[in-house]
Amino acid sequence: MSDGHRQAQAAIQTILRLTNLLMAGKRVAVIGDEPELAARLRAMGAQTLLVDPAAALRGHRVLAEDEAVALADLVVGATEAHLPLLRDGAILIPAVPPAGPSGTAEPYGTDGEPPAVPPAGPFGTGEPYGTDGESPAGPSGTGGVFAGLPGVRVRDGITGYRLGSGREVFVLDMSC
Repeated sequence: MSDGHRQAQAAIQTILRLTNLLMAGKRVAVIGDEPELAARLRAMGAQTLLVDPAAALRGHRVLAEDEAVALADLVVGATEAHLPLLRDGAILIPAVPPAGPSGTAEPYGTDGEPPAVPPAGPFGTGEPYGTDGESPAGPSGTGGVFAGLPGVRVRDGITGYRLGSGREVFVLDMSC
């Protein structure tokens, strides 16, 4: 099994554990080059929305990036530029983390201890919650996108953010 397949499976297991959602019928925008993840999500019944025209040959729906993000229930690999486009209730999922030493997407070092600095992701780094119990700028892996927005911890690994005009999005902390 290749690293791409292991990473995709680890990401899907984390998504399912954190959200408790069924993928069947969900519209999932996969931003970036994650063919294994998109293929597994499609096999689970999700309607996959990709930007790459070649993805149509593999059964994925191909749209412009902005249109895919606006339609999606789940967005893998979103950036700050996508925030105004997200629909109410959308779930943002950071890109698949790099494989750990055991070949899994575990954030731990070879000694089994967590790293001194949280793993970097497409959204930057940060602590999930402040030492005083207050939410910081964003959960681990999301500080850059949501800097300055107060987040509300929905449950372990999920933080909700109000984007104005009654829209709320949720961000998964994939390091959980």
